[in-house]
Amino acid sequence: MRIALLVGINHYSHIGSLHGCVNDAHNVRSILERHADGSINFDCDLMISSSNVDSISRARLIDQTKKLFNSDAEIALLYFSGHGYISSTGGYILASDASRGDEGVSLNDILTFA
Repeated sequence: MRIALLVGINHYSHIGSLHGCVNDAHNVRSILERHADGSINFDCDLMISSSNVDSISRARLIDQTKKLFNSDAEIALLYFSGHGYISSTGGYILASDASRGDEGVSLNDILTFA
């Protein structure tokens, strides 16, 4: 079984919002879900945030990432479209509730989960 967590975040509460990230996640899903012959390729879980109503918290992003990599899937893929942050101590992906870069999900943590 192949699974994918596809995250697209346009809405950020405390930093500049983006445009196109939700569309990116939808487009990646349309490519991954099925092979050219229509057979199933990846089981895709889509997390998107376009407004305050569907905001994605750091805690939820961490929980869903852990769930992805704790599965019995033969292939687990994480796709993220949204704000990121690089510092001298490492990189981060930012959830909707981030107010500064180091409040994101650490890439080191993601690698540990994987």
